[in-house]
Amino acid sequence: MVDIGQTDLPHVSASSSFLTRQPRSWNRHFTYQGRQLFYNRIAFNNCAERAVEVPLAFDFLAQQVGKEPILEAGNVLQHYENALSDSLGLRHRHIVDKFEVGADIENIDIFDIQPARKYHTIVCISTVEHVGQNCDPRGAFGEQQRSSDLEAPLKAIAKLYDLLEEGGRALITLPFGRLIDGGWYVQASAAYLDLLVTKYGLPADAVATTLLQCIARERKWVNPRQIWSETTPELLANVRYDDLRSGARAIAVLELTRTSRPFSLDLTLPPTPLDYTRSALTQNMFFMLGQMQRLVRR
Repeated sequence: MVDIGQTDLPHVSASSSFLTRQPRSWNRHFTYQGRQLFYNRIAFNNCAERAVEVPLAFDFLAQQVGKEPILEAGNVLQHYENALSDSLGLRHRHIVDKFEVGADIENIDIFDIQPARKYHTIVCISTVEHVGQNCDPRGAFGEQQRSSDLEAPLKAIAKLYDLLEEGGRALITLPFGRLIDGGWYVQASAAYLDLLVTKYGLPADAVATTLLQCIARERKWVNPRQIWSETTPELLANVRYDDLRSGARAIAVLELTRTSRPFSLDLTLPPTPLDYTRSALTQNMFFMLGQMQRLVRR
């Protein structure tokens, strides 16, 4: 497989939402913090950010082998793991998901997790952006009369940090770009994530952020090949969430490390006035889904 350099696929600029030009060939791997990881090619809900999130999560867990207990907030990885998970001991983790019902899944809200002991390892894939947005993926994506806490995703990240034992680590991914209230999700921006430190009190050196952007995607709906590349906040300032595909065009990968400094979790802080873009497409989808559900109930 031929690698694609910068001359083949330049980074998407801040004035462009997505690169539509197709590459001459497709890489089997992407680069994350100087290491090469293979793209996820399992054809389950794999039309956007799962292409990189899944290998990132398994790579992170593989580095934490023997460092238990392990929490997965949001049931994602069960859909992609195989015998490799057993050989690495990755299946032995506490899985919490508010809505999804299945074997070994505890159905509670992330804020209600009260473990007997803190976790050494936490992984949370594309879940925190839905926390507090009245999103139930089993049915409607949202509610017609919605009362959301737009900073609930930040509070969820702070909660996960609070669940770590000293020296414990967490990997969290969420959509990144223009700050968007998508109805059933919040897409984070640089200013939004800054609140983790400036408002919610996480130590600055406890949070490491890497940004990845999809710079090319195969023109098909099911399991398209993709190319993702590390980038900077400035280049993602105007990148929107792909509402049509229900997927991110860029993600923030947060790696948290619990420090010895005191931390007090406060979930009662009032909202900070930020400029959220609203998604007209998503709002129309909510209306149509609500109308359909009311007809079905009749």
